[in-house]
Amino acid sequence: MDFRRSFDSPADEFGRRRFLIGALGSGAALTHASRLFGATEFWNAKDPSAWTEDEIVMLTTKSPWAKEAVPNIRNADDPTGGSVLGNAGRGEGRRRSPPKVIVRWESAQPILDALRAPLAADFEGHYVVSVTNLPFTEARRAGRGGETTPDDTLERIQNGATLQVKDKDRDAAEAGIARRTRIGSILFGFSKDQLRLSPSDGDIVFALNTQQLTLKTNFNTKEMIYHGKLAV
Repeated sequence: MDFRRSFDSPADEFGRRRFLIGALGSGAALTHASRLFGATEFWNAKDPSAWTEDEIVMLTTKSPWAKEAVPNIRNADDPTGGSVLGNAGRGEGRRRSPPKVIVRWESAQPILDALRAPLAADFEGHYVVSVTNLPFTEARRAGRGGETTPDDTLERIQNGATLQVKDKDRDAAEAGIARRTRIGSILFGFSKDQLRLSPSDGDIVFALNTQQLTLKTNFNTKEMIYHGKLAV
C-alpha cells in the first residue's frame, strides 16, 4: 500500500492515524521501526514528500519524537466504575501484561509533516503530546453518583499529566488542554509560556499520574533536531 497516496482526502488525519494505530496494534509498526532505527536520520536528509511508508511508521512510533512506554497499573478497577484494562481486566485478563503505549510529540514539525494534518486551533501556543493505546475504557455507571460522563474521566486524566525538564530547577508544566481523538488517543496541551524549552535542556519527562496508573516517558531535546532546529 502506498501510505502517502492512500490518505489524500479530507479525512487525512483520521486515515493516517488509524493506519498507524492499526500497525501498532498488530506489532508491525515497531517491527518496521526496529529495522530502520539504526539508519541515517532520513527526516533531516530527505524531503517529507520522499519519506517511505516504513520511514513514516518509524518516525511516528519509534523515534526521538515517539516513544514506547509500559504503564504501571495500580488498580484493576477504574473508580468511575469501568475497568482500566477493559474486558481484559476481568477474570483471567487481570493477569495479562499492560498494553504497550505510544507517547508522541504531536506538535513537533516532523510529526506534522508525516501526518499532513494540522492540530486543532485551541492547541495554538502549546506543546502537544499524545498518548495512544492507554488502557482506559469509556466511563460507566459510578454507583450512587449515577452516570460519570466521558468528559469527567478525561478531566481526571488531564489533571495527572505533566511535562518537566529533568534535573533542572523548574516547575513541571501541567496540561491545560486534553482532547480525545476519533481513534482513541488523548492529546495533552502544555502552554509554551509555562515551559520554555531549548536544545540544551536534555531530558524532558512526560508523566501521567492517575488513581489507575502511572506512566513516564523521556524525550531528549538534543535528539529532537529537525533541519537544524529544536522541533517540539
